[in-house]
Amino acid sequence: MNERIGVGVIGVGILGTRHARVYSEQPNARLAALATSHPPKVQDMAQRLGARMFSDYREMLSTLGPTGTGELQAVSIATPDFDHFEPVRAALEAGVDVFAEKPLVMSSAEARSLVALAKEKSRILMVNYSQRWLPEHRQIEDSIRKGIFGEVAFVQAHRWDAAWVPEKMIPWADRSTPVHFMSSHDIDLILNWLEDRVKFVSAFSHHGALAAQKGLTGTGDGFSVLLQLQRGAVVSLHSSWILPSTFPTAADSSLEILGSRSSVFLSGSGREMRFYGEDRTERVTYGGPATATEVQGHLEGAFTKSLQAFLTAVEKRDLDTPTSAARTIHVVEVQEAIMKAAASGEIVRL
Repeated sequence: MNERIGVGVIGVGILGTRHARVYSEQPNARLAALATSHPPKVQDMAQRLGARMFSDYREMLSTLGPTGTGELQAVSIATPDFDHFEPVRAALEAGVDVFAEKPLVMSSAEARSLVALAKEKSRILMVNYSQRWLPEHRQIEDSIRKGIFGEVAFVQAHRWDAAWVPEKMIPWADRSTPVHFMSSHDIDLILNWLEDRVKFVSAFSHHGALAAQKGLTGTGDGFSVLLQLQRGAVVSLHSSWILPSTFPTAADSSLEILGSRSSVFLSGSGREMRFYGEDRTERVTYGGPATATEVQGHLEGAFTKSLQAFLTAVEKRDLDTPTSAARTIHVVEVQEAIMKAAASGEIVRL
């Protein structure tokens, strides 16, 4: 493909703005359009980037898509967590490729219908599991593939957000959960690294801390989850968004992998990895761009690499990318099982 790919962004909040900017910085893409329910908030950005503004994504798809001018070949979906299904479906129906923010959707039935539709339309449907591109995560994946850990027995993944994230940053927090907003990445990473599926799910949620602190009566505080994979590994997940304003960052994370031959401990924001093997130990601090880091006027890092992988898939017509919806649908199934287990207090078998 010699011409630049015409792309659009549906949902232009914090992440949608990032999508728009990164597209505008790619040599093989042209940001053609933005669709948002609040056009005045992003009018200046649209003019600066040379993109047309639409208040209705359906109008954008019909005007610029294959049945219109043909300027639009691909879109990013960056609407709130609970509002991905209809925009993704409309984009696939319109005949354009789709790069959806995680979580793809919050229902496995919806996920299956979108995967089937993408296959029917021969369209790319890829999920932005950007954390796969972090160099520290690439190193862990490579070590697991080479058998350096031996048999992985336990994995613990923790993610924490400050309370101002559900209070001020995302006004729709009561319609999502930390499992969808945060743990999506961990579930995807672990299932991909171990090349396994979940067999049993146990989960507990907590409510009331945000109601007491911030008056957010409809927003859950967090989850603690226990998963057993089919080949026996036990995975513990924690995600919550109740940390006070004194917490130095908006978010942080930690990861532990314990295997029969070696183990690793990774600090998220510190990007420090401690490795303990049978005959050596190692401590590495990763530098360079992380998820989205400003480098000489451009955004670089795992987010940018994920978006570039989508553009490459569009160019090569690769419908089966590693983070395609078809390959990662089990993440949605696990999240749905977590919600069921937390609500019922019972162990859910997948």
